[in-house]
Amino acid sequence: MRLFNHTVYYFAAALRRFGIDLNEENDPRVVEMKRAVNRLGGKIEFKIEQYPDGFWTAESTNLDGIITGSAAIPEMPALIRDAIFTYFAIPPHLCNPALLKADHEPVTTRQRVYV
Repeated sequence: MRLFNHTVYYFAAALRRFGIDLNEENDPRVVEMKRAVNRLGGKIEFKIEQYPDGFWTAESTNLDGIITGSAAIPEMPALIRDAIFTYFAIPPHLCNPALLKADHEPVTTRQRVYV
């Protein structure tokens, strides 16, 4: 099933690059996700922890139930987006990363270092 979902996601992304509109903005699940994020002040915040063995976890601090992690740091943004879409039950063909970021919105990271 995971391979199927990845295939659908990448096929839909390819269609978007060719200018085909999948009309994800009007899907009721996407509309509800956007409403929920707006109720949170327009952002979902995460606490990201990295462990000495190289693994990391990201857990939402303002929306219970969103958690992800991996050993590969470069995968972090994609896995966090996937966790958000999964939480809101957005099907793979509607998972457009642009839905989670406003125009020209910066990505900010807050990190605490303990010595």
